[in-house]
Amino acid sequence: MSKGQPFHDPQIRYTDPYSGREIHQLTSYLGHSNHLYFTDPCWFDAGRSFVFSSDRDNQQNLFRYDLDTGLITQMTDLHGWGKVGGCYCAANRCHYYWWQHVLYEVHVDTLAERVIYEAPPGKYPPMIPPGRANPTADGKYIVNMLLPTQEEEEGTLNYGYRRFNELFEAKPLTQLARIDIATGKMEVIYEDRCYMRHENTSTKHPELMTFCHEGPWNRVEQRIWGVNILTGEVWKVRDQSVDDMQIGHEYWFADGEHIGYHGRSRSGQGDHVFGWIRWDNGDHHEAHFPFHSTHFHSLDEAMIVGDGTPGTVFSTQGHAQPFIQLFRWDGERYAGPKLLAYHRSTFNDQHAHPHPRFTPDGTHILYTSDLTGYSNLYRVEIGDFDDLPNLTPETRG
Repeated sequence: MSKGQPFHDPQIRYTDPYSGREIHQLTSYLGHSNHLYFTDPCWFDAGRSFVFSSDRDNQQNLFRYDLDTGLITQMTDLHGWGKVGGCYCAANRCHYYWWQHVLYEVHVDTLAERVIYEAPPGKYPPMIPPGRANPTADGKYIVNMLLPTQEEEEGTLNYGYRRFNELFEAKPLTQLARIDIATGKMEVIYEDRCYMRHENTSTKHPELMTFCHEGPWNRVEQRIWGVNILTGEVWKVRDQSVDDMQIGHEYWFADGEHIGYHGRSRSGQGDHVFGWIRWDNGDHHEAHFPFHSTHFHSLDEAMIVGDGTPGTVFSTQGHAQPFIQLFRWDGERYAGPKLLAYHRSTFNDQHAHPHPRFTPDGTHILYTSDLTGYSNLYRVEIGDFDDLPNLTPETRG
């Protein structure tokens, strides 16, 4: 396989057994395919194309998917072990990603590629980027967390969330870096002895971003933080010291002004909440509902999508609701959930998290599922909300 290679995965259309909606399976290669993390920009060409990652020919790479033709185009030619993701930048029409401590830019049309920045050489550089490369709205900077290198002992297996609690307890020095896309100059604009992740830039304000204090939600004192990347100012977003809420999975609404999140009380009792708040802590709303979903996403507050729970195989594993579900805001509460699709994914590491996300026009949901063994990409039209079946506590997956 090489950069530019086309793929035409057989596409499968089928009727969802619960909702009656037509599901469009977009990929069907004998290897995992998944869309980018739900907070990370991936869409271009008015939502008719997107960037995704896939394991093909025993190697993970980035690919472009064109919905109008079903054409899949390999965008990178990577070598070695690792997971690749990154973010698309509309201002530059380029995708930015890290691979083995090197920051790359690749044009989504020409596939022209260049190195933006490289971490200090050596097997174990002192500070390394743990993942995403998040561009600012004007396409001038990449912002990224840098964490101390963790040497691995021989014979150690690496798997999802293996060091999650360890890093929370260790409170490592974490640095927020700003990298100039044109020159590659890197500056540390903020640092703290705390496990920090989830860098998300506003799609409207080039100077604004959020990050989080990472860890078990019920033990993190303050999850969401705002940053002005030009001045270095840092502030709490949705101050958690005023109540007993644990929150997380924050993301920017499409307006680049508001931030959505969900959570519940630190005790794990009572209703769940979905909230949204402006970056400066104005226009704050929280809606309580007795429903659970692992992740939520939306373009605004009007309609939100969730992915329920992991699927189960045996009745002894407990009650599961592995459904793509929709909620609609009526001005006072969220109506629903409505059942859109049966994903039945295992959530076994990030490649099998459904992470449902709206298409930019709000008409379809894109999600990932390993329902058939390998993770694949699925797309379903929302259609008439009222026409969908209700998801009730008795609904079994």
